[in-house]
Order: sequence, then structure tokens, then C-alpha cells
Amino acid sequence: MPSQRYHRQAILPEIGPQGQRRLNSARVLCIGAGGLGSGALPYLAGAGIGHITIIDDDSVEISNLQRQVLFTDADLGRAKAEAAADRLRALNPEISVIGLVTRLDAGNAQKLFEDHDVVIEGSDNFGTKFLAGDAAVKFGVPLVYGSAVGFEAQVTVFDPDHGPCLRCLYPSPPDAWVPNCAENGVLGPLVGTAGCVQATETIKLLLADNGEDGLSPLRGRLWLMDARDMQTRCLTIKRRRDCPCCSRKPADIKLQRPTPASALSISATEAQSLKNAIFLDVREPDEWASGHIPDAVNQPLSRLTSGEVRTPPNDQPCVVYCAGGSRGELAARLLKQAGHPDVRNLRGGLTAWSGEVVEGE
Repeated sequence: MPSQRYHRQAILPEIGPQGQRRLNSARVLCIGAGGLGSGALPYLAGAGIGHITIIDDDSVEISNLQRQVLFTDADLGRAKAEAAADRLRALNPEISVIGLVTRLDAGNAQKLFEDHDVVIEGSDNFGTKFLAGDAAVKFGVPLVYGSAVGFEAQVTVFDPDHGPCLRCLYPSPPDAWVPNCAENGVLGPLVGTAGCVQATETIKLLLADNGEDGLSPLRGRLWLMDARDMQTRCLTIKRRRDCPCCSRKPADIKLQRPTPASALSISATEAQSLKNAIFLDVREPDEWASGHIPDAVNQPLSRLTSGEVRTPPNDQPCVVYCAGGSRGELAARLLKQAGHPDVRNLRGGLTAWSGEVVEGE
């Protein structure tokens, strides 16, 4: 019989002792330990998922604490993956938890996906989401997808054996910059709600077999929630015959992180070596005030996208940067379109600069 720890769920007819044993032997990978991960991971640990792997290359910042309730002030500066793993072990010492301080890429995707039964996608960028979506099809592992920005959230399940994939819904990443929660804001409880739905769908996937137990995961259905008026709805997602991913044989799917081709990038060390370069900080004024590259100029992306483009002198190389690189990609493209002949995006943004240049001095 299951231990008293899991008694309240094991007595559910849809779970029972056999279902609890399935959960205890299951392996789940969570991509991202941010807001969505903070909502999903504690409930998966509490449910007795036997092994949980958390992959995240970010560190805890004070602005995270509004929604990433896995962490406290004591965790500031720590790697999210390690801090989250410690928290889950404290919550349930009976399970195995590993925190990987790295990012998902084409090199580690196969081992990570093939070593787990279900993957939760909780990242905040399209590059990782599409890489995970392609890997799910290539390696035949269900992906529980989620996103939340502002007051709106969505969750679905992409199961290679049952229904469409991510590219059936979104054939390719957006060409233009789309703000994430760092740039556009997000309601903390909403992210937690979406993460809890992801945890629920993960448990249902591990328990159910095509709904035979009365459990029907969100395969082929997109759950949407608008917290402004608490309206929810489910949209049907159909498999596309011309899908650039799942219409192909798994062996023919090439894994790569999608990036806008038009945005030139440069590493922090390369940028530092440029002579007479202008550094343009495209973050918002409050972010700028918290710290920036010496002698940089602040020109927020919000002004660039509204048409207020002040092009730096054409005889000087221009390096644009944001916090992590995503906003810089669009800023570089806008300045290029405005006529600047030598503009590049600082790959990894201020975070990369702090790690490669400041710490190396």
C-alpha cells in the first residue's frame, strides 16, 4: 500500500495503489524553474513523482520573488535549478531531484528527453520552446507546454503518439520581438495557476492510457485563461499535414534553437575589443538605473518600437544590449533598418557581459 504521504490522492479511484506506484516510478523533466516551474514542481514533488530533473541556467533575482515562490530572499544569487532542487528535496525526501545549471540545447536534448517519461516546458523564450517542441517529436516524449504573460495564460499537451505538435499550432517562431513577462509584466498568481495546470496534466499523462481511467489530458486542446474576467476556454488543435516537424520522420528532424536571421550578434569579449564602439542599452529606465555597462547610452526598446529611433553616428560600431539578448535582437534590426551600417546585438545581454567581462577583470 502507498505510504500515508500519498494517501489522499491514492484513495482516488482514478489513481489507486497501482497509479501511485506509477507516479513513484516516473521520471519528469522540467525545463525552467521560473514562474511556471514554481507552480508545477512542488505539486509534482508532493505527488511522489519518483525522479524530477530541473534544467535552468538562470540565477534568482529579487524581481523573481513576486511569482517564483520556490525561492526566498536567502536564495538571491543562487542558481535556480539548484535552489529549486533543494526546496523539492525538503518538501519530499522520498524522491530523487537533480538540478542542472545549464540550458537545453541540441547537444543535450536527446539524453534529457529519452531519460524522462514526460517533459514540462516552462521556459520564457521561443527559442527554447521550439527546440523542446521539436525534440518531443523526434524522441517521442510528451511535452506539457505552458506560457503566461500579463493576465493571460495557456497550457496544452503535445504528445507525439496522440495528436499535433507545437509547430502544428505555431509553424515557426514570430519574426518580431514578442515581450515576455520580464518586459511586459505578469500577474504572479496567474503563472502559478498555469503551472498547477501543467502539473495536473503531467500526472494525468503518467496515469492515463487514452482516457481509459476517465482522465483525458489536453492532447489536441489548448486551454486558455484570461484572469481579467476569469474566462477560460479550450480550442481544438489539429495536426497539420504540412507540419514542418511532425509530418517528417523523427530521424529527419534537425534540432536547433530558432533565432531571427536578420539580427547580428556578438559575444561580450568580442564587443569589448571593438574600437570606438557605442553601447546602446535598450532596457527600460528602471532597469538601466539598477546597473549598466559603463559609458553606455540608454535608449529603451519601447521608444524604438514606437518610431523614436535615434541612430548613432554611422562611423562608430553600435552594440545594443538588454538583460538577456532577446530585446536586443529586435533593436539591432530596427537600427539596421534605420540605416546604421554596423550594428550588433550583445549575445546574452548584460548577463553575459557581467559573466565574461566584469568577472574576468
